[in-house]
Amino acid sequence: MKIRRLQIENFRGIKSLDLALGDTTVLIGENNTGKTAILDALRFALKDIRSRKGCAFETYDFHLASADSEPSAAPAIRIRVTFQEDAAGDWGAPLLGRLTRAKILQPDDEGKGTVIFEVSGGFDPTARDFFHNWRFLNLEGDELRNLPDSTLSTLQSEVSYYYLAALRDAGRHFDPRGPFWRPFLKDSQLSATAKEEIETKLREVNDLIVASHDTFSQVSDRLDDIAKVVPIGGSGNTVSIEAVPGRLFDMLSKAQVNLKAGTGAKVPLARHGEGTQSLSVLMLFQAFLSNWSQGVSFIALEEPEGHLHPSAIRALWKLLEQLPGQKVISTHSGDLLSEVPPESVVRLYRRQGEIACSRLADANLEPDELRKFNFHIRQARGELLFARCWILGEGETEVSLIPEVARALNLDLEQNGIRCLQHRHAGIDVFLKVAKCLGIAVVGICDNDGQGSADMNKLRTLLDERGHPDALFVTPEKAIEGYLCAQGFDDIYTSYLGPQSWVKVTVPAGHADYWSQVGSAVANKFKTQAAEKVAQKIRSQATPVPPLMEACVRRAIQLAQSS
Repeated sequence: MKIRRLQIENFRGIKSLDLALGDTTVLIGENNTGKTAILDALRFALKDIRSRKGCAFETYDFHLASADSEPSAAPAIRIRVTFQEDAAGDWGAPLLGRLTRAKILQPDDEGKGTVIFEVSGGFDPTARDFFHNWRFLNLEGDELRNLPDSTLSTLQSEVSYYYLAALRDAGRHFDPRGPFWRPFLKDSQLSATAKEEIETKLREVNDLIVASHDTFSQVSDRLDDIAKVVPIGGSGNTVSIEAVPGRLFDMLSKAQVNLKAGTGAKVPLARHGEGTQSLSVLMLFQAFLSNWSQGVSFIALEEPEGHLHPSAIRALWKLLEQLPGQKVISTHSGDLLSEVPPESVVRLYRRQGEIACSRLADANLEPDELRKFNFHIRQARGELLFARCWILGEGETEVSLIPEVARALNLDLEQNGIRCLQHRHAGIDVFLKVAKCLGIAVVGICDNDGQGSADMNKLRTLLDERGHPDALFVTPEKAIEGYLCAQGFDDIYTSYLGPQSWVKVTVPAGHADYWSQVGSAVANKFKTQAAEKVAQKIRSQATPVPPLMEACVRRAIQLAQSS
Protein backbone atom coordinates (compact mmCIF):
# COMPACT_ATOMS: atom_id res chain seq x y z
CA MET A 1 0.00 0.00 0.00
CA LYS A 2 1.96 2.99 -1.29
CA ILE A 3 1.33 6.74 -1.25
CA ARG A 4 1.39 8.10 -4.78
CA ARG A 5 0.24 11.67 -4.20
CA LEU A 6 0.57 14.19 -1.38
CA GLN A 7 -1.32 17.50 -1.42
CA ILE A 8 -0.59 20.14 1.22
CA GLU A 9 -2.37 23.44 1.76
CA ASN A 10 -1.57 26.19 4.26
CA PHE A 11 0.90 24.19 6.32
CA ARG A 12 3.85 26.18 7.69
CA GLY A 13 5.67 27.77 4.74
CA ILE A 14 3.67 25.82 2.17
CA LYS A 15 0.68 27.60 0.64
CA SER A 16 -0.17 24.88 -1.88
CA LEU A 17 1.89 21.89 -2.97
CA ASP A 18 1.04 18.83 -5.05
CA LEU A 19 3.74 16.17 -4.85
CA ALA A 20 3.94 12.79 -6.58
CA LEU A 21 5.72 10.12 -4.52
CA GLY A 22 7.55 7.08 -5.85
CA ASP A 23 8.80 4.07 -3.94
CA THR A 24 11.75 6.29 -2.99
CA THR A 25 11.57 10.08 -3.14
CA VAL A 26 14.63 12.23 -2.43
CA LEU A 27 13.84 15.84 -1.56
CA ILE A 28 16.45 18.51 -2.28
CA GLY A 29 16.33 22.26 -1.94
CA GLU A 30 17.60 25.14 0.14
CA ASN A 31 16.80 25.61 3.81
CA ASN A 32 13.21 26.70 4.46
CA THR A 33 11.82 25.32 1.21
CA GLY A 34 9.56 22.80 2.93
CA LYS A 35 11.51 19.54 3.13
CA THR A 36 10.90 19.03 6.85
CA ALA A 37 7.33 20.33 6.50
CA ILE A 38 6.61 17.54 4.01
CA LEU A 39 7.96 14.89 6.37
CA ASP A 40 5.93 16.34 9.24
CA ALA A 41 2.75 16.62 7.17
CA LEU A 42 2.99 12.90 6.48
CA ARG A 43 3.57 12.27 10.18
CA PHE A 44 0.35 14.10 11.09
CA ALA A 45 -1.67 12.16 8.52
CA LEU A 46 -0.21 8.71 9.15
CA LYS A 47 0.58 8.74 12.86
CA ASP A 48 -0.21 11.71 15.09
CA ILE A 49 -3.93 12.17 14.50
CA ARG A 50 -5.73 9.28 16.20
CA SER A 51 -9.16 10.76 16.84
CA ARG A 52 -11.19 13.93 16.28
CA LYS A 53 -10.51 15.26 19.77
CA GLY A 54 -8.24 18.22 20.48
CA CYS A 55 -5.76 19.58 17.97
CA ALA A 56 -2.53 17.85 17.00
CA PHE A 57 -1.38 20.98 15.15
CA GLU A 58 0.45 23.78 16.95
CA THR A 59 0.00 27.46 16.19
CA TYR A 60 3.26 27.67 14.20
CA ASP A 61 1.95 24.94 11.86
CA PHE A 62 -0.54 27.36 10.29
CA HIS A 63 0.48 29.29 7.19
CA LEU A 64 0.69 32.99 8.04
CA ALA A 65 0.39 35.52 5.23
CA SER A 66 2.61 38.07 6.99
CA ALA A 67 4.51 38.73 10.20
CA ASP A 68 1.43 40.45 11.66
CA SER A 69 -0.99 37.60 10.88
CA GLU A 70 -2.60 35.63 13.69
CA PRO A 71 -2.86 31.80 13.57
CA SER A 72 -6.54 32.09 14.49
CA ALA A 73 -7.16 33.98 11.23
CA ALA A 74 -5.05 31.66 9.06
CA PRO A 75 -6.70 29.53 6.38
CA ALA A 76 -7.34 25.89 7.26
CA ILE A 77 -4.56 23.35 6.98
CA ARG A 78 -5.31 20.49 4.58
CA ILE A 79 -3.12 17.44 4.09
CA ARG A 80 -4.47 14.97 1.56
CA VAL A 81 -2.77 11.59 1.09
CA THR A 82 -3.67 9.39 -1.88
CA PHE A 83 -2.79 5.69 -1.72
CA GLN A 84 -3.02 3.97 -5.10
CA GLU A 85 -2.11 0.67 -6.67
CA ASP A 86 0.38 0.77 -9.54
CA ALA A 87 -1.70 -1.89 -11.29
CA ALA A 88 -5.07 -3.42 -10.47
CA GLY A 89 -4.68 -6.09 -7.80
CA ASP A 90 -1.18 -5.02 -6.67
CA TRP A 91 -2.21 -4.83 -3.03
CA GLY A 92 -3.45 -8.41 -2.91
CA ALA A 93 -6.89 -9.78 -2.12
CA PRO A 94 -6.59 -9.78 1.72
CA LEU A 95 -5.72 -6.06 1.93
CA LEU A 96 -8.23 -5.09 -0.75
CA GLY A 97 -10.85 -7.04 1.16
CA ARG A 98 -10.13 -5.23 4.42
CA LEU A 99 -10.25 -1.82 2.72
CA THR A 100 -13.47 -2.73 0.93
CA ARG A 101 -15.12 -3.81 4.17
CA ALA A 102 -14.01 -0.51 5.70
CA LYS A 103 -15.80 1.21 2.75
CA ILE A 104 -12.82 3.39 1.87
CA LEU A 105 -11.51 1.60 -1.25
CA GLN A 106 -12.25 3.46 -4.50
CA PRO A 107 -11.39 1.69 -7.80
CA ASP A 108 -10.45 4.13 -10.56
CA ASP A 109 -11.24 3.80 -14.28
CA GLU A 110 -8.39 1.29 -14.70
CA GLY A 111 -9.54 -0.77 -11.74
CA LYS A 112 -6.63 0.35 -9.54
CA GLY A 113 -7.47 0.49 -5.86
CA THR A 114 -7.36 4.01 -4.38
CA VAL A 115 -7.76 5.34 -0.85
CA ILE A 116 -7.88 9.10 -0.29
CA PHE A 117 -7.39 10.33 3.26
CA GLU A 118 -7.40 13.95 4.40
CA VAL A 119 -6.61 15.64 7.69
CA SER A 120 -7.36 19.29 8.34
CA GLY A 121 -6.90 21.84 11.07
CA GLY A 122 -8.19 25.31 11.84
CA PHE A 123 -9.61 27.70 14.42
CA ASP A 124 -13.18 27.41 15.69
CA PRO A 125 -14.40 30.93 16.54
CA THR A 126 -17.34 29.55 18.53
CA ALA A 127 -15.23 27.34 20.78
CA ARG A 128 -12.38 29.85 20.51
CA ASP A 129 -9.89 27.03 20.11
CA PHE A 130 -7.96 25.17 17.44
CA PHE A 131 -9.20 21.82 16.15
CA HIS A 132 -8.26 19.05 13.76
CA ASN A 133 -10.43 16.72 11.74
CA TRP A 134 -10.05 13.77 9.36
CA ARG A 135 -12.10 12.22 6.60
CA PHE A 136 -11.95 9.83 3.65
CA LEU A 137 -12.83 11.01 0.15
CA ASN A 138 -14.07 9.50 -3.09
CA LEU A 139 -12.33 10.01 -6.42
CA GLU A 140 -14.28 13.23 -7.03
CA GLY A 141 -13.03 14.69 -3.75
CA ASP A 142 -16.33 14.38 -1.88
CA GLU A 143 -16.43 13.04 1.67
CA LEU A 144 -17.40 9.43 2.25
CA ARG A 145 -20.25 9.59 4.74
CA ASN A 146 -21.33 7.38 7.66
CA LEU A 147 -17.91 5.91 8.33
CA PRO A 148 -17.26 4.90 11.96
CA ASP A 149 -14.39 6.46 13.91
CA SER A 150 -12.66 3.08 13.85
CA THR A 151 -12.01 3.59 10.11
CA LEU A 152 -9.02 5.77 10.95
CA SER A 153 -7.38 3.02 13.00
CA THR A 154 -8.12 0.59 10.17
CA LEU A 155 -6.00 2.68 7.82
CA GLN A 156 -3.25 3.36 10.34
CA SER A 157 -2.95 -0.35 11.14
CA GLU A 158 -2.10 -0.95 7.47
CA VAL A 159 0.57 1.77 7.25
CA SER A 160 3.25 2.49 9.86
CA TYR A 161 5.10 5.83 9.79
CA TYR A 162 8.71 5.89 11.04
CA TYR A 163 10.70 9.11 11.24
CA LEU A 164 14.41 9.59 11.87
CA ALA A 165 15.44 13.22 12.35
CA ALA A 166 18.71 14.82 11.26
CA LEU A 167 20.01 15.03 14.85
CA ARG A 168 20.94 11.45 15.76
CA ASP A 169 22.48 11.09 19.21
CA ALA A 170 23.56 7.48 19.77
CA GLY A 171 23.37 7.94 23.54
CA ARG A 172 19.69 8.81 23.27
CA HIS A 173 18.74 6.27 20.61
CA PHE A 174 20.56 3.37 22.32
CA ASP A 175 18.98 4.26 25.66
CA PRO A 176 16.78 1.47 27.14
CA ARG A 177 13.79 3.76 26.56
CA GLY A 178 14.72 4.52 22.95
CA PRO A 179 11.91 3.53 20.57
CA PHE A 180 14.20 1.50 18.28
CA TRP A 181 16.48 -0.07 20.94
CA ARG A 182 13.91 -0.95 23.61
CA PRO A 183 12.16 -3.68 21.56
CA PHE A 184 15.43 -5.61 21.28
CA LEU A 185 15.91 -5.45 25.06
CA LYS A 186 12.34 -6.55 25.78
CA ASP A 187 12.40 -9.40 23.30
CA SER A 188 13.42 -12.52 25.22
CA GLN A 189 12.95 -15.87 23.54
CA LEU A 190 14.46 -17.78 26.47
CA SER A 191 12.49 -20.53 28.12
CA ALA A 192 11.36 -20.04 31.72
CA THR A 193 13.93 -22.63 32.83
CA ALA A 194 16.80 -20.87 31.04
CA LYS A 195 15.71 -17.50 32.39
CA GLU A 196 15.65 -18.84 35.97
CA GLU A 197 19.08 -20.38 35.53
CA ILE A 198 20.54 -17.08 34.28
CA GLU A 199 18.97 -15.10 37.13
CA THR A 200 20.30 -17.62 39.68
CA LYS A 201 23.82 -17.15 38.34
CA LEU A 202 23.35 -13.36 38.42
CA ARG A 203 22.46 -13.57 42.10
CA GLU A 204 25.53 -15.73 42.76
CA VAL A 205 27.78 -13.21 41.01
CA ASN A 206 26.17 -10.39 42.97
CA ASP A 207 26.67 -12.18 46.31
CA LEU A 208 30.32 -12.86 45.45
CA ILE A 209 30.96 -9.17 44.60
CA VAL A 210 29.24 -7.92 47.76
CA ALA A 211 31.03 -10.43 49.96
CA SER A 212 34.40 -9.39 48.56
CA HIS A 213 33.89 -5.73 49.53
CA ASP A 214 34.06 -5.24 53.32
CA THR A 215 32.90 -1.66 52.97
CA PHE A 216 29.53 -2.87 51.65
CA SER A 217 28.84 -4.56 55.01
CA GLN A 218 29.50 -1.28 56.85
CA VAL A 219 26.97 0.52 54.67
CA SER A 220 24.49 -2.31 55.16
CA ASP A 221 24.83 -2.16 58.96
CA ARG A 222 24.23 1.57 59.04
CA LEU A 223 21.22 1.37 56.69
CA ASP A 224 19.79 -1.39 58.90
CA ASP A 225 19.35 1.26 61.55
CA ILE A 226 16.58 2.80 59.43
CA ALA A 227 14.23 0.24 60.97
CA LYS A 228 14.90 1.77 64.39
CA VAL A 229 13.43 5.06 63.24
CA VAL A 230 10.95 4.19 60.50
CA PRO A 231 8.90 0.98 60.51
CA ILE A 232 9.76 -1.14 57.47
CA GLY A 233 7.48 -4.01 56.53
CA GLY A 234 8.50 -7.59 55.94
CA SER A 235 10.86 -9.88 57.75
CA GLY A 236 14.48 -10.79 57.20
CA ASN A 237 17.29 -8.46 56.17
CA THR A 238 16.26 -4.84 55.76
CA VAL A 239 19.08 -3.98 53.36
CA SER A 240 20.37 -5.71 50.23
CA ILE A 241 22.97 -4.42 47.80
CA GLU A 242 22.74 -5.14 44.08
CA ALA A 243 26.12 -4.74 42.43
CA VAL A 244 24.76 -6.75 39.51
CA PRO A 245 21.06 -6.59 38.50
CA GLY A 246 19.31 -9.76 39.55
CA ARG A 247 16.60 -9.80 36.89
CA LEU A 248 17.26 -10.52 33.24
CA PHE A 249 15.42 -7.45 31.94
CA ASP A 250 17.26 -5.18 34.38
CA MET A 251 20.50 -6.72 33.16
CA LEU A 252 19.56 -6.18 29.52
CA SER A 253 18.61 -2.56 30.20
CA LYS A 254 22.26 -1.98 31.11
CA ALA A 255 23.41 -3.41 27.77
CA GLN A 256 25.93 -1.13 26.10
CA VAL A 257 27.09 -1.16 22.49
CA ASN A 258 30.85 -0.77 22.02
CA LEU A 259 32.85 -0.24 18.86
CA LYS A 260 36.60 -0.68 18.47
CA ALA A 261 38.65 2.47 18.30
CA GLY A 262 41.75 2.84 16.12
CA THR A 263 43.87 1.30 18.89
CA GLY A 264 41.59 -1.73 19.12
CA ALA A 265 40.15 -0.65 22.48
CA LYS A 266 36.41 -1.10 22.94
CA VAL A 267 34.80 2.33 23.26
CA PRO A 268 31.11 2.95 24.06
CA LEU A 269 29.22 4.04 20.97
CA ALA A 270 28.20 7.36 22.53
CA ARG A 271 31.92 8.22 22.89
CA HIS A 272 32.63 7.89 19.17
CA GLY A 273 32.49 10.75 16.68
CA GLU A 274 29.25 12.24 15.40
CA GLY A 275 29.56 10.49 12.04
CA THR A 276 29.94 7.02 13.58
CA GLN A 277 27.06 7.70 15.98
CA SER A 278 24.80 8.91 13.19
CA LEU A 279 25.55 5.90 11.03
CA SER A 280 25.05 3.52 13.97
CA VAL A 281 21.62 4.95 14.65
CA LEU A 282 20.74 4.43 10.99
CA MET A 283 21.81 0.80 11.25
CA LEU A 284 19.77 0.36 14.44
CA PHE A 285 16.81 1.88 12.60
CA GLN A 286 17.29 -0.62 9.77
CA ALA A 287 17.44 -3.52 12.22
CA PHE A 288 14.30 -2.29 13.95
CA LEU A 289 12.38 -2.06 10.67
CA SER A 290 13.48 -5.54 9.67
CA ASN A 291 12.23 -7.04 12.93
CA TRP A 292 9.48 -4.85 14.35
CA SER A 293 7.70 -2.87 11.63
CA GLN A 294 3.96 -3.46 11.33
CA GLY A 295 1.93 -3.15 8.15
CA VAL A 296 3.48 -1.30 5.21
CA SER A 297 6.42 0.82 6.43
CA PHE A 298 6.55 4.46 5.40
CA ILE A 299 9.98 5.81 6.28
CA ALA A 300 10.92 9.48 6.57
CA LEU A 301 14.65 10.24 6.84
CA GLU A 302 16.07 13.70 7.36
CA GLU A 303 19.63 14.28 6.16
CA PRO A 304 20.97 10.71 6.55
CA GLU A 305 24.38 11.97 5.44
CA GLY A 306 24.91 13.92 8.69
CA HIS A 307 28.57 14.11 9.84
CA LEU A 308 29.77 11.49 7.34
CA HIS A 309 32.86 11.68 5.12
CA PRO A 310 32.01 12.20 1.39
CA SER A 311 33.19 8.68 0.51
CA ALA A 312 31.01 7.22 3.25
CA ILE A 313 28.06 9.30 2.04
CA ARG A 314 28.33 7.82 -1.45
CA ALA A 315 28.40 4.31 0.03
CA LEU A 316 25.43 5.17 2.28
CA TRP A 317 22.92 5.08 -0.56
CA LYS A 318 23.20 1.30 -0.94
CA LEU A 319 22.24 0.95 2.74
CA LEU A 320 19.29 3.31 2.35
CA GLU A 321 18.03 1.32 -0.61
CA GLN A 322 17.84 -1.76 1.61
CA LEU A 323 15.43 -0.16 4.08
CA PRO A 324 12.04 -1.86 3.70
CA GLY A 325 8.95 0.06 2.67
CA GLN A 326 8.32 3.38 0.95
CA LYS A 327 10.86 6.10 1.65
CA VAL A 328 10.98 9.91 1.60
CA ILE A 329 14.49 11.25 2.22
CA SER A 330 15.61 14.86 2.50
CA THR A 331 19.24 15.72 1.82
CA HIS A 332 21.65 18.62 1.39
CA SER A 333 24.43 16.42 0.04
CA GLY A 334 25.62 16.48 -3.55
CA ASP A 335 27.68 13.38 -2.74
CA LEU A 336 24.57 11.43 -1.76
CA LEU A 337 22.73 12.80 -4.77
CA SER A 338 25.45 11.43 -7.03
CA GLU A 339 24.20 7.93 -6.18
CA VAL A 340 20.46 8.62 -6.28
CA PRO A 341 18.58 7.50 -9.42
CA PRO A 342 17.41 10.65 -11.27
CA GLU A 343 13.76 9.53 -11.26
CA SER A 344 13.75 9.69 -7.44
CA VAL A 345 14.84 13.33 -7.18
CA VAL A 346 12.35 16.11 -6.35
CA ARG A 347 13.54 19.71 -6.02
CA LEU A 348 11.75 22.19 -3.76
CA TYR A 349 12.23 25.88 -4.50
CA ARG A 350 10.56 29.25 -4.18
CA ARG A 351 8.60 30.60 -7.12
CA GLN A 352 6.99 34.02 -6.83
CA GLY A 353 7.23 33.83 -3.07
CA GLU A 354 5.65 30.38 -2.75
CA ILE A 355 7.13 26.91 -2.47
CA ALA A 356 6.96 24.76 -5.60
CA CYS A 357 8.29 21.32 -6.47
CA SER A 358 9.59 19.66 -9.62
CA ARG A 359 10.50 16.07 -10.40
CA LEU A 360 13.71 15.48 -12.31
CA ALA A 361 11.95 12.66 -14.13
CA ASP A 362 9.77 15.29 -15.83
CA ALA A 363 12.79 16.73 -17.66
CA ASN A 364 12.18 13.99 -20.26
CA LEU A 365 15.84 13.59 -21.09
CA GLU A 366 16.65 11.43 -24.10
CA PRO A 367 18.92 8.42 -23.39
CA ASP A 368 22.04 10.25 -24.60
CA GLU A 369 21.07 13.38 -22.66
CA LEU A 370 20.51 11.30 -19.54
CA ARG A 371 23.97 9.79 -19.96
CA LYS A 372 25.49 13.27 -20.23
CA PHE A 373 23.46 14.50 -17.26
CA ASN A 374 24.63 11.61 -15.10
CA PHE A 375 28.27 12.06 -16.10
CA HIS A 376 28.58 15.86 -16.11
CA ILE A 377 26.13 16.84 -13.37
CA ARG A 378 24.70 14.16 -11.08
CA GLN A 379 27.78 12.00 -10.55
CA ALA A 380 30.43 14.72 -10.87
CA ARG A 381 28.72 17.83 -9.44
CA GLY A 382 25.48 16.86 -7.76
CA GLU A 383 25.52 20.10 -5.75
CA LEU A 384 24.59 21.98 -8.95
CA LEU A 385 20.99 20.80 -8.51
CA PHE A 386 20.76 22.80 -5.28
CA ALA A 387 21.56 26.13 -6.99
CA ARG A 388 19.06 28.94 -7.49
CA CYS A 389 20.72 30.16 -10.68
CA TRP A 390 23.16 28.83 -13.25
CA ILE A 391 25.50 31.00 -15.29
CA LEU A 392 26.14 29.02 -18.46
CA GLY A 393 29.32 29.62 -20.45
CA GLU A 394 30.69 27.65 -23.37
CA GLY A 395 34.25 27.19 -22.16
CA GLU A 396 36.66 27.34 -19.26
CA THR A 397 37.55 31.00 -19.72
CA GLU A 398 34.04 32.26 -18.94
CA VAL A 399 33.50 29.85 -16.04
CA SER A 400 36.84 30.63 -14.38
CA LEU A 401 36.57 34.42 -14.76
CA ILE A 402 32.95 34.97 -13.65
CA PRO A 403 33.73 34.20 -9.95
CA GLU A 404 36.75 36.53 -10.11
CA VAL A 405 34.56 39.30 -11.51
CA ALA A 406 32.07 38.76 -8.68
CA ARG A 407 34.80 38.92 -6.04
CA ALA A 408 36.20 42.13 -7.57
CA LEU A 409 32.70 43.63 -7.31
CA ASN A 410 32.31 42.40 -3.70
CA LEU A 411 29.40 40.22 -4.77
CA ASP A 412 28.97 36.72 -3.32
CA LEU A 413 27.84 34.10 -5.83
CA GLU A 414 27.76 31.27 -3.28
CA GLN A 415 25.64 33.21 -0.82
CA ASN A 416 23.14 33.85 -3.58
CA GLY A 417 23.09 30.22 -4.71
CA ILE A 418 24.73 30.86 -8.11
CA ARG A 419 26.93 28.31 -9.86
CA CYS A 420 28.96 28.71 -13.07
CA LEU A 421 28.85 25.85 -15.56
CA GLN A 422 30.79 25.01 -18.69
CA HIS A 423 28.44 23.38 -21.19
CA ARG A 424 30.81 22.72 -24.09
CA HIS A 425 31.36 19.00 -23.44
CA ALA A 426 27.79 18.02 -22.55
CA GLY A 427 26.02 20.44 -24.91
CA ILE A 428 23.75 23.21 -23.72
CA ASP A 429 20.50 21.30 -24.31
CA VAL A 430 20.94 19.06 -21.24
CA PHE A 431 21.49 22.01 -18.92
CA LEU A 432 18.54 23.94 -20.30
CA LYS A 433 16.18 20.97 -20.00
CA VAL A 434 17.18 20.31 -16.40
CA ALA A 435 17.06 23.99 -15.43
CA LYS A 436 13.63 24.38 -17.02
CA CYS A 437 12.28 21.30 -15.27
CA LEU A 438 13.69 22.08 -11.80
CA GLY A 439 12.95 25.79 -11.75
CA ILE A 440 16.61 26.86 -11.76
CA ALA A 441 17.14 30.38 -13.12
CA VAL A 442 19.55 30.69 -16.06
CA VAL A 443 21.89 33.40 -17.28
CA GLY A 444 23.92 32.76 -20.43
CA ILE A 445 27.08 34.30 -21.85
CA CYS A 446 27.69 33.34 -25.49
CA ASP A 447 30.35 33.80 -28.12
CA ASN A 448 29.37 35.66 -31.27
CA ASP A 449 30.32 32.87 -33.68
CA GLY A 450 28.55 29.92 -35.30
CA GLN A 451 28.40 27.74 -32.19
CA GLY A 452 27.51 30.73 -30.06
CA SER A 453 24.63 31.58 -32.40
CA ALA A 454 23.16 28.07 -32.00
CA ASP A 455 23.50 28.26 -28.21
CA MET A 456 21.98 31.75 -28.27
CA ASN A 457 18.83 30.57 -30.01
CA LYS A 458 18.31 27.75 -27.50
CA LEU A 459 18.88 30.08 -24.57
CA ARG A 460 16.50 32.69 -25.97
CA THR A 461 13.69 30.14 -26.17
CA LEU A 462 13.92 29.36 -22.45
CA LEU A 463 14.58 32.92 -21.34
CA ASP A 464 11.68 34.30 -23.40
CA GLU A 465 9.35 31.68 -21.85
CA ARG A 466 10.38 32.91 -18.41
CA GLY A 467 10.23 36.59 -19.28
CA HIS A 468 14.00 37.00 -18.84
CA PRO A 469 15.23 38.03 -22.32
CA ASP A 470 17.81 40.32 -20.71
CA ALA A 471 19.58 37.33 -19.09
CA LEU A 472 21.46 36.57 -22.33
CA PHE A 473 24.85 38.23 -22.86
CA VAL A 474 26.73 38.04 -26.17
CA THR A 475 30.31 39.14 -26.76
CA PRO A 476 30.67 41.89 -29.43
CA GLU A 477 33.74 40.04 -30.68
CA LYS A 478 33.48 36.51 -32.05
CA ALA A 479 34.75 34.86 -28.86
CA ILE A 480 35.42 35.67 -25.22
CA GLU A 481 39.18 35.92 -25.80
CA GLY A 482 38.71 38.65 -28.42
CA TYR A 483 36.35 40.48 -26.07
CA LEU A 484 38.93 40.39 -23.27
CA CYS A 485 41.57 41.76 -25.65
CA ALA A 486 39.29 44.68 -26.46
CA GLN A 487 38.74 45.32 -22.74
CA GLY A 488 42.41 45.95 -21.96
CA PHE A 489 43.80 42.44 -21.49
CA ASP A 490 45.38 42.40 -24.97
CA ASP A 491 48.95 42.29 -23.60
CA ILE A 492 48.20 38.89 -22.07
CA TYR A 493 46.87 37.33 -25.26
CA THR A 494 49.42 38.88 -27.64
CA SER A 495 52.22 37.49 -25.45
CA TYR A 496 51.15 34.01 -26.60
CA LEU A 497 51.40 34.88 -30.32
CA GLY A 498 54.53 33.89 -32.22
CA PRO A 499 55.31 34.76 -35.84
CA GLN A 500 53.25 31.85 -37.16
CA SER A 501 50.25 32.88 -35.06
CA TRP A 502 50.39 36.53 -36.12
CA VAL A 503 49.96 35.38 -39.71
CA LYS A 504 46.35 34.53 -38.81
CA VAL A 505 45.66 38.19 -37.99
CA THR A 506 44.87 39.59 -41.44
CA VAL A 507 43.35 42.97 -40.54
CA PRO A 508 45.10 46.02 -39.10
CA ALA A 509 44.70 47.26 -35.54
CA GLY A 510 41.56 49.36 -35.23
CA HIS A 511 39.60 47.15 -37.62
CA ALA A 512 36.29 45.77 -36.25
CA ASP A 513 37.59 42.19 -36.53
CA TYR A 514 41.08 42.87 -35.19
CA TRP A 515 40.60 41.72 -31.59
CA SER A 516 38.48 38.75 -32.67
CA GLN A 517 41.32 37.57 -34.89
CA VAL A 518 43.92 38.13 -32.16
CA GLY A 519 41.87 36.08 -29.67
CA SER A 520 41.30 33.31 -32.21
CA ALA A 521 45.02 33.18 -33.08
CA VAL A 522 45.93 32.11 -29.55
CA ALA A 523 46.36 28.34 -29.42
CA ASN A 524 43.77 26.50 -27.34
CA LYS A 525 46.47 25.06 -25.07
CA PHE A 526 47.36 28.59 -23.91
CA LYS A 527 43.82 29.90 -23.31
CA THR A 528 43.59 28.45 -19.77
CA GLN A 529 46.89 30.08 -18.83
CA ALA A 530 45.76 33.35 -20.35
CA ALA A 531 42.49 33.23 -18.39
CA GLU A 532 44.43 32.78 -15.12
CA LYS A 533 46.55 35.87 -15.93
CA VAL A 534 43.36 37.83 -16.68
CA ALA A 535 42.03 36.73 -13.29
CA GLN A 536 45.23 37.96 -11.61
CA LYS A 537 44.85 41.34 -13.27
CA ILE A 538 41.25 41.57 -12.13
CA ARG A 539 42.26 40.63 -8.57
CA SER A 540 44.99 43.28 -8.55
CA GLN A 541 42.54 45.82 -10.02
CA ALA A 542 45.15 46.64 -12.65
CA THR A 543 42.44 46.55 -15.34
CA PRO A 544 38.71 47.33 -14.85
CA VAL A 545 36.18 44.51 -14.71
CA PRO A 546 34.85 43.71 -18.21
CA PRO A 547 31.38 45.38 -18.40
CA LEU A 548 29.68 42.41 -20.11
CA MET A 549 30.77 40.08 -17.33
CA GLU A 550 29.76 42.53 -14.63
CA ALA A 551 26.30 42.82 -16.17
CA CYS A 552 26.09 39.02 -16.35
CA VAL A 553 26.93 38.64 -12.64
CA ARG A 554 24.54 41.37 -11.53
CA ARG A 555 21.65 39.91 -13.54
CA ALA A 556 22.29 36.46 -12.09
CA ILE A 557 22.12 37.88 -8.56
CA GLN A 558 18.86 39.66 -9.37
CA LEU A 559 17.30 36.44 -10.61
CA ALA A 560 18.61 34.44 -7.66
CA GLN A 561 17.30 36.95 -5.13
CA SER A 562 13.91 37.18 -6.78
CA SER A 563 13.31 33.42 -6.58
